[in-house]
Amino acid sequence: MKHIRTLIVDDEPAARARLARLLAQDAEVEVVGECRNGHEAVEAVNKHRPDLLFLDVQMPDMNGLEAVSRMGAERMPFVVFVTAHDQYALKAFDLNAVDYLLKPYDDERFFASLEKAKKHIDMKMNHKLTGKLMDLMREHMHAKSEYTEVFTIRDKGREHKVNVSDILYLRAEGNYLCLQLKDRHFLYRMTMNAVESELDPVRFLRIHRSYIVNRAHVRNARYSGNNEFIFSMANNERIVSGRSYKEQIAKALQEEMA
Repeated sequence: MKHIRTLIVDDEPAARARLARLLAQDAEVEVVGECRNGHEAVEAVNKHRPDLLFLDVQMPDMNGLEAVSRMGAERMPFVVFVTAHDQYALKAFDLNAVDYLLKPYDDERFFASLEKAKKHIDMKMNHKLTGKLMDLMREHMHAKSEYTEVFTIRDKGREHKVNVSDILYLRAEGNYLCLQLKDRHFLYRMTMNAVESELDPVRFLRIHRSYIVNRAHVRNARYSGNNEFIFSMANNERIVSGRSYKEQIAKALQEEMA
């Protein structure tokens, strides 16, 4: 699969033809254009956004070094300078060239240069991929932060912080919710429907109009017939689900087993 977009720049037709012939032997390379001078090279880089540039140094009107200086860092491809004049070598590497091909070069030297360029391109692509993965992780963490992680309970002048991960289940009690922990419980003034929208649906499951269970604290759940499931909790309590919740419970348990 071709993915290395490459531009050839040389004022000599024979030199361009040879580069094109050699590049055609690599299935990963796609030649997106050929240019005769530095002016054409700058325009082609802006138009085609190549990954790699094989660039002659000595050309009429604008040489390769001048062309590179006008391309701009944000659009700058990796560059392999190609020239018959070795006095440009140090200047080329000052411009962070990937390599410097001195004419006349043989095929082996050319392909060694191409492989070197491909490694630089791979590293750049991997860096971009890592950046995208980090962005996705940050998005996930942001999405996760939209759900409540801590309930603040005020009781008899004292303030308690209850981590949702410690809650075995929530039970509706009038205008309050009972937040059941392993060895104690708290009453929290909120409706069941309101709290359901604040909890991560991956971690919490509504099984009854009066119960939401924390799936991390469910020891097992089994279908008992009559559209009901029995949930055995970590504190040895058993909760029978509401019949109208059969389908969403079955779907959640099926996804868990997949």
